[in-house]
Amino acid sequence: MDYSICAYSMPHVMGYLKTKGGASCNKPLTPVELMDWAVSRNLKGVEIPLQSVVPAFEGTTVDTGWTGNFRAETEKRSLRLIADYGAILDHDWEHLRAYLTLAAESGAKIVRVILSYFLCGDRRAFLPQTFLEARKPHIERLKLALDHAAGLGLCVAVENHQDVTCEELLMIWEQVGRHPAFGIVMDTGNPLAVGEDPVGFAQRAAHLIRHLHLKDYTIHFAPNGYRLVRCAAGDGCIDFAAILKLVAQNGHDVMPAIETAAQATRTIPILEETWWQTFDPVHANYLPTALRSLWKHGIASEIPYSSAWEREAETDAVCKEEWDLVERSVRYFASLEL
Repeated sequence: MDYSICAYSMPHVMGYLKTKGGASCNKPLTPVELMDWAVSRNLKGVEIPLQSVVPAFEGTTVDTGWTGNFRAETEKRSLRLIADYGAILDHDWEHLRAYLTLAAESGAKIVRVILSYFLCGDRRAFLPQTFLEARKPHIERLKLALDHAAGLGLCVAVENHQDVTCEELLMIWEQVGRHPAFGIVMDTGNPLAVGEDPVGFAQRAAHLIRHLHLKDYTIHFAPNGYRLVRCAAGDGCIDFAAILKLVAQNGHDVMPAIETAAQATRTIPILEETWWQTFDPVHANYLPTALRSLWKHGIASEIPYSSAWEREAETDAVCKEEWDLVERSVRYFASLEL
């Protein structure tokens, strides 16, 4: 299987994230430099935002200043391009419409979007609305995007960005009329953030998965639930072989993107009763399988787990750790036998 690299694997190196102390990367990696690195590691694609102002974290943006020609640069290197947009309600409809057109002109076939910036499955800010009530504006925007994307030969793929369950994504597919331009980006680590098993997610959604984020987590006990901590692929609890086998058979020519998790540790507060109030009660049926990973792989809560970024390290140390995790992840997938 061929693999790509997600630019958000190295948020500080790419210039998307400052250190805890507020320092930027001394020399951020440009999109072309990322492409060259991908080629040097025998990767076959890149996933990256296409505009100079890119989504950063928790709804913020950063201006990278790069305005090159993605189509020319990727074709020169025989790389596939996956376009990364961000949240579909970040901007008005015309902005999203123009981005979809840009993605098609740049040679992308998949545009990855998210619904919100809620993390850790914590959607309590929606209350007292139900999930479907809160998502109505997203559904309407998505319908417009899918119609426009279809005319451009694009798939708009919604990620399970720690804010949405597998069953909810399947409901969204139904609400947009099973639109042929609709797809799912499955982040392999994110089902754990909403109390789901990653392999179970892949089994139920395989027919709609158009792109994968290959993310691993170590899983740690916490007083109110459990923590998900970034790590190199193969060092955590995700059964990549099982997921990749399921997706390889779905007929969509998926090229997964290697992605190390965000710098910040994610604490999933499943032991807080109010956390459950935004989920359908049926969702609890999927929890036991997910918790088996905690009991099998769980690390004691007192064991240190923070990243260099969380420890407020200087920029060189943060960059070094990001590169280390990505390089180890690439080697892991190069050696993975399916």
